[in-house]
Amino acid sequence: MNYQEKSFLSFHKDGEADGQHRLYYNDWGDEDANPVVCVHGLTGNGHDFDTLAEDLIKNGHRVIAIDLPGRGRSDFFSNPALYNYDQYMNDLHELLAHLGLQAPACVDWLGVSLGGLLGMRLAAMEGSLIKRLIINDVGPMVPKEALNFIHQVISQSYVFDTVADLEARMRATRGLTWGPVTDEQWAHMAKYNARATDDGRITYAYDPQIAVVFEHAPIGDVDLWPCWDKITCPTMVLQGADSLLLTPEILEDMRKSGPSFDLTVFEGCGHVPSLMADNQIEIVREWLKMAQNYS
Repeated sequence: MNYQEKSFLSFHKDGEADGQHRLYYNDWGDEDANPVVCVHGLTGNGHDFDTLAEDLIKNGHRVIAIDLPGRGRSDFFSNPALYNYDQYMNDLHELLAHLGLQAPACVDWLGVSLGGLLGMRLAAMEGSLIKRLIINDVGPMVPKEALNFIHQVISQSYVFDTVADLEARMRATRGLTWGPVTDEQWAHMAKYNARATDDGRITYAYDPQIAVVFEHAPIGDVDLWPCWDKITCPTMVLQGADSLLLTPEILEDMRKSGPSFDLTVFEGCGHVPSLMADNQIEIVREWLKMAQNYS
């Protein structure tokens, strides 16, 4: 794969104490190419975008895909209360500063679920760095039923004997919602969604303590409609036709305010379209190409 694994130090405040944590990201393509920052969903990591990145770098883009804290290679917090949206926003600002991306409208943003919520917040800021925004299967609010389901899933502990066992569970659960995924892609995702436990077994590559956010600041209790109303950059929304999170009712409300956006609905997908299937990748690639004309 044509990328470099890089890292930087970000900052957090634990009570009165200042702390640092290391965050990792994959940097694909030419440093001078058009930057696309990709931010994963709640339990994902930067390797979720490997297939997409391989395509985009052939079409004039540089792809930066971060592991948020508590995911993948990035540091886990000893205090789980630090897994909150303000901290993630701080980390993303630090990433952009580390990359030297500081001018208004200098970067394209692709956010999956949680990454989309964070992208909306960034895009709503005055003088936002986001030039074009792609949101994958999330809107300015999330239904309570979906939140309860997500909390139930991620608050459980999962341990496997082998990576193959983890892959089998991924196929049985995410295979119902991601859309078309090849055997090679399943193996790839299992490899990068696995980490070893202290006793040599396998678990998912995220800190289960990220579930604490639902106790302190549930997504559904955060009103992002004011953010949505402030977004002015070209925007595309991707939806899984069977999504629990981005419902037709939410999409209808999104049309009544905020930016005028392009919408693509992927049949045979729920939450979330994987962005690994050829037709999904093509939509992202061609929209970025088309949106150059009105960015």
